[in-house]
Amino acid sequence: MGNLLDILTDGDLRLRPMSADDLTLVTAHFNDKRVTRWLAAVAQPFGPEAAHELLAHGMHSGENLRVIEYHGRLVGGLCIGASLWYWLAPEFWRQGLMRRALKLIITARFTSTAPPLIATAHAENTASRELLIGLGFSISPAPRRMFFHGTETSEPCRDYVMAPEQWHLLHPLTFRAGDLSFRPARQQDTPVLAQMLTAAGPVPWPEREALPGFIEEHRYRGAGQGLFVMSDSNRRCVGMALLTVADPQLCFLSEGEDNRYRVQVMDDLARTFATRS
Repeated sequence: MGNLLDILTDGDLRLRPMSADDLTLVTAHFNDKRVTRWLAAVAQPFGPEAAHELLAHGMHSGENLRVIEYHGRLVGGLCIGASLWYWLAPEFWRQGLMRRALKLIITARFTSTAPPLIATAHAENTASRELLIGLGFSISPAPRRMFFHGTETSEPCRDYVMAPEQWHLLHPLTFRAGDLSFRPARQQDTPVLAQMLTAAGPVPWPEREALPGFIEEHRYRGAGQGLFVMSDSNRRCVGMALLTVADPQLCFLSEGEDNRYRVQVMDDLARTFATRS
């Protein structure tokens, strides 16, 4: 599992790698019992040695440690690697910031092939449990216990699991190219997509009867590839795009829409794929 982009942004929210300059504030967070009560692996008290161990851990391949900045202020952090864990300064609780941060980092993780993601919450951490369930995580049927360094006891916990397919279904990728918006095709799109096949060439588009299988075969699974529906500013479906490692293939509802949109869409897609390569 490769590393993620260093910087991820969502408006006034920014995720970036942790640096040595952050350790004083992070240490303050981890010495706040309201925060560390729910973090099993955080030593108490949390001192300079533990802070540098955390920084070193975040530099391991596949362990993507990020701090969360809100309006330029460091308010918490998260780590997504073999598992997912996170924290937020109490003065920023109940503002939806961690939900935004997790959506940003999980979406980035599942843009490429990755195994299911596991997060563990203390049985009494209602806020974290509701957050994970709200994002669509599935609850592991069997509870388990974890050792918490803060209390030096084994305490009841529950694992929450998110598979990439589940994430893509609940939080579908959307983007723009030219004047059109793109989203992954679904089986519900079959009737309108079938209308486009009358004017489509034989490659790569299927016969109408084979369209449901074609949609499933090319269902978006990450890495920016799959079958997408193109919609205009009125949310009207005007075409479909098959994005692969080769050149994108476009099919429009009418010749007029083909003439209007094809060049600008292809130009924008070429720039997007050039940026990713």
